[in-house]
Amino acid sequence: MKDLFKGDKLEDCWQWTFKRNCSISPHQLTIIFSLLGLISLSIGISFYLMGAVLILPFSFIEILALLTAFYYNAVHANDYEKLLLGTNFLTVELKNGNRITNTQFVRAFSQVKLIPEHKNMILMSQGSRRVYFGSHVHASKRHLLEREIKAKL
Repeated sequence: MKDLFKGDKLEDCWQWTFKRNCSISPHQLTIIFSLLGLISLSIGISFYLMGAVLILPFSFIEILALLTAFYYNAVHANDYEKLLLGTNFLTVELKNGNRITNTQFVRAFSQVKLIPEHKNMILMSQGSRRVYFGSHVHASKRHLLEREIKAKL
């Protein structure tokens, strides 16, 4: 299990990329959420026609909740973490939602350590700059990734 997180060797650097594990495609999710919305709306309309007028507003609230969940999933479906370890640099690129952050460290002054108090996240630091890495890796496997990075560092 030593090479569980074997990074990709590029021209002059190592690269690790971790993404979310999505088991359903956006098209399938659209179909499922649309069907749920139609079912909720049809139930609301049928109760409205039978005289229970307060059911329909709750159906609209449920559809709004489905749209909010769909939007959240769409925004975070492409989240990733990328670590580049070059000859003189260590770059961490994090995409969370619509925000991408790049943090570059000087390789010789960089520190990499596992933080058990912070859900076993991997801390990359240099001076006062800090970046947590490994949120897309299972917490029980992060220590293996940390060893792999340290070995290449």
